[in-house]
Order: sequence, then C-alpha cells, then structure tokens
Amino acid sequence: MSIYEAAGGAPAMLALAADFHARCLAHPELEHPFSHGIDPHHVRHLAEYWGEVFGGPAAYSAGHGGHLAMIKVHAHQGAEAGLGDAFVECFVEALDGAGLPPDPRLREAMAAYMRWATDEVISYSPRDAHVPDKLSMPHWDFSGLVSAAS
Repeated sequence: MSIYEAAGGAPAMLALAADFHARCLAHPELEHPFSHGIDPHHVRHLAEYWGEVFGGPAAYSAGHGGHLAMIKVHAHQGAEAGLGDAFVECFVEALDGAGLPPDPRLREAMAAYMRWATDEVISYSPRDAHVPDKLSMPHWDFSGLVSAAS
C-alpha cells in the first residue's frame, strides 16, 4: 500500500494541503511568503503534488509541469534555512489537523519526506543557485526516497 492510499487518497491530500496552508498563513515566519502572490488554486495544486509524490496519480506532472516547475516557482527566493524548520513543523501539525490516520509509521514517513523536500527546496533558494534543466518527480514510500530528482 502506498502512503497516498494509507493516508486516505485524494481527500486526505486536499485536507492536509488546506490545513497546512492555513497554518503557514498563521505562522509569524511563514505568513509573508504564503500571503503574497499565491495562486488561488495553490491548495489543490499542493494536494496534487503531494499525492503524486506519495504514490497517487500523476496529476501534478500532467497539469502543472512536474517537479521542475515546482522548484522553479520556489527557486531564487533567498529564503533562509530556518524557514525549513518552521515549514516542517507546520506540516507535522497539519497531519493531525487534517485528520490523517494516527499510524506512527505513516506519519514518520510523511515527516521524513517533508524534511527531505524542504532541504531540497532551500538548496535552490539562493539568488545565484543553479536549477538543473531536468528534475524528475521524487517518489516516497514507507522506507523513504524511491526515486529522486535527477
């Protein structure tokens, strides 16, 4: 069973993205980047992205350009590394807020993914960071990273 299925599929990803987004808007460090110039469909796109990463349909890649497109949106923003900790904290809290199953294995896998993903996004945040021409969608299962950006 995939993380996507264990979490509850598309409805769970949407609830997680909505709860996470609300927490970021309420967070003193994350509020600014989350309240300025965000696509009105951000929550749905985020749910599609996470769903794909966790073993669901490739909706984000099909409709929004995949992992490279996501990285390009976040690259060169000059975000400080400390934002990553706040981002992960909000995500872990959103697992409860979204009503995901209380399975410790599921939560550990999802939290580990978010730490990895946040570190990757932060690595492209410096204004002079080089973003490769090709990055494939990462896939994550209960044992960790299955395939990474190349």
